[in-house]
Amino acid sequence: MEREGKSDPIPIDIILDILSRLSTNSIAKFGLASKFCGSILRGQDFIELFLITRPLSRPRLLFAVQNSDKWCLYSSPQSQFPDENHSLVVSADFHMELRRDMGQEIFGLVSGLLYFPNTRTGEVPVICNPSTGQYARLTQRSSMNNLSSLLGYDPIGKKYKVITPSSSHFDPENILTLGTGKVAWRSIRCLVDHYPESEGICINGVLYYMASNKFQFSGVKIASFNVRYETLKFLNADVDVTFCPALAKLINYKGKLCVLSCLWDNQIYPKPLRWKVLMLWLWVLEDAEKEEWLKREYTLPVNIVHGNVSVVGVTATGEIILSMDYTSESFFVYYFNPERNTLEKVEIQGFEGSEKNLSSRVYTFVDYAEDVKFI
Repeated sequence: MEREGKSDPIPIDIILDILSRLSTNSIAKFGLASKFCGSILRGQDFIELFLITRPLSRPRLLFAVQNSDKWCLYSSPQSQFPDENHSLVVSADFHMELRRDMGQEIFGLVSGLLYFPNTRTGEVPVICNPSTGQYARLTQRSSMNNLSSLLGYDPIGKKYKVITPSSSHFDPENILTLGTGKVAWRSIRCLVDHYPESEGICINGVLYYMASNKFQFSGVKIASFNVRYETLKFLNADVDVTFCPALAKLINYKGKLCVLSCLWDNQIYPKPLRWKVLMLWLWVLEDAEKEEWLKREYTLPVNIVHGNVSVVGVTATGEIILSMDYTSESFFVYYFNPERNTLEKVEIQGFEGSEKNLSSRVYTFVDYAEDVKFI
């Protein structure tokens, strides 16, 4: 029998099936070790197959703990409170460590990727996939101006774009498209110069953020940037955030833009109680085309929420999630259900006091799920 010199190549569909069964960490290693595997793993066919073959898991909370020399990433089950027997103590699973020089702050979790804007002189923005640990530093803009930038995602074209809202006509480079081979900054025309006053929230391909420009309009406006078509407009919003934009936050409320503002108040209850209660104001963009807003007000039940907390998001079922801002001996996440007017406190164990005698900043993100997008 004559032996053939070459074996038949493995069909691509079999390769896709094998790779889709690997863990996210193994997928990341294969992608970096082999150009051939990397090209397959970056393809949309593999990403879609990965999502199909993985069993649907319940959403999780992602925690990014900012220590003095590193970032530590953890995740925990996102509570749904299906019954009275639900545990009010959950353990956080450690994911990975990231170098501290990746950035000083995080501007959101955008379709699976963390974004470090890095506005200090000489630094560049960094994007990171917390599922695989892969990260990339973006190219330096030719302009020396260090402006705040934001990350958006186009779900139709499946492209990430970084925008730098221009505050000057002399700073033309203001958009960067990722995943196009040669990555370079380019220019789009914004009719109104403005500066972002908040981190952005990307909903269905539209990036929203609060913006200001003391020379062209007063107060704070809400900018709406269509990531796919690269068009910008400002919403006509009867939203009272001008008094203090720092107290307001843009969130995704069941697929709709929501402006949320919160304030501690100790005047509701008479002396000698003087309990501090947390008041929430929500402005929900009910109709994006007509720009119709619906305002809601809530007062959280007393004597449960303590310390420095922030609203970090809303679950698909409408529960508002608050999380402590810093590590402590006991770290808590709070779930407020506005329909039932209930507030549940859940203790997160596993990263409290991550640095001895230090209180580390914690960034919390809702609805986290594994994602194998390569950068």
